[in-house]
Amino acid sequence: QNNFYYPDVMVVCDNNDKESEFYKTKPTIIIEVLSPSTRRIDKTIKRLAYQALPTLQEYVLIEQDKAEIEVFTRSSGWQAEYYYLGDSISFASIGVTVQVEDIYYQVNNDDVLAYVKPEN
Repeated sequence: QNNFYYPDVMVVCDNNDKESEFYKTKPTIIIEVLSPSTRRIDKTIKRLAYQALPTLQEYVLIEQDKAEIEVFTRSSGWQAEYYYLGDSISFASIGVTVQVEDIYYQVNNDDVLAYVKPEN
């Protein structure tokens, strides 16, 4: 069975992943933004399919209604780690660290609005 999924964000580091201009097969990181209509599939079916890809190192789920990011890493046996406002996420596979508040920049949910202090 060949299922194709189109993630919200994908990082590909393999320069040989050029089979098609429409899809990639060797992602290093896949990121999905959760919504009520995609949550169940992103957290179950797609997660298992993505984790079966030998090149995938990190799978990231970003909540949009609250400031919470779930990161699964191959190096941890795909155990989830959770990140919140004030935390930083290190993506070891690409050598990048990102602040959670930078991911939620200009997102207006209750968590972010309570965390960001108005400038007067």
